[in-house]
Amino acid sequence: MGEKDKTTKTLESYNSVFADIVNGFLFDGKQIVHEDELIPAEKESQFKTGGKILSQERDVSKFWMNMNIRIALIGCENQSIPDRLMALRVIGYDGSDYKRQYNEIISGESKDGKCYPVVTLVIYFGKQDWNYGTDLYSCMDIPQELKPFVNNYKMNFYSLKDTTPDKIEKFRSDFKIIAEFFYSLNTGAKYHPSDQKFRHPQEVLDMIDVFADDSRFRDEYNKINEDKEEGISMCELYDRIMMEGEARGMEKGMEKGMEKGMEKGMEKGVLKTLADLVKKGLITVVQAAEQADMTVSEFRSKAGLTV
Repeated sequence: MGEKDKTTKTLESYNSVFADIVNGFLFDGKQIVHEDELIPAEKESQFKTGGKILSQERDVSKFWMNMNIRIALIGCENQSIPDRLMALRVIGYDGSDYKRQYNEIISGESKDGKCYPVVTLVIYFGKQDWNYGTDLYSCMDIPQELKPFVNNYKMNFYSLKDTTPDKIEKFRSDFKIIAEFFYSLNTGAKYHPSDQKFRHPQEVLDMIDVFADDSRFRDEYNKINEDKEEGISMCELYDRIMMEGEARGMEKGMEKGMEKGMEKGMEKGVLKTLADLVKKGLITVVQAAEQADMTVSEFRSKAGLTV
């Protein structure tokens, strides 16, 4: 994802945003996970293949804590394009985390010797339909005789394109601003940003700039941020951009109107001069029509010549 990946990880690394994503998608907006219960987790894990030790890294992952007890490890994986093998990647991340727990318990590093669940959310920001499955079965052809013995592994998959406005309303952090924007961007629905104030404006506007190639919101924010003590909302930025767009449109319209007026005035002046020369017998009507780049009948009509 490159720059897209960086901007998304930066925003999601904030506990307020991460907790909101988990609560909004997993718990339908109920405040189950709180930002002060989250601590960063190791994003990198190792695995061996072809005799080499390689590493894999989650986008964002955090421990959900109760006092000093780990309740769960929760990870977010971000996608801007469909990946038919995404379920394999997710099971790889989760499997590595369970393996780490096993090693910690066996080695005595674990304080309580208990396992905890690992949960991964896959958030899809793309416009293209995700035409692949969201479980392990969809990644492979399994003989029917063998299928009962192959454990399926389902992703917690969420597409912003398919997230309804009612669902978006349940988010409370800056992720709500992101969800509103991407829903409109990817579906073509009319954009109705809320009046929720930014908590992390630069990170949100960087994401919009990178994903939508639209720097207007960040530019507008930078214009007014120095003059405002209170928070700024996406609704305010959008209204200002629209007003500026309308003003530029009116200005261009006036310019075009003046240009057309001048053109018509010049045309009338030329026609009058040529018509006067014809009436005085100094040039023929054929010659006048040629000068005006018209047919004779067209010239007679526009110049008001009846003869």
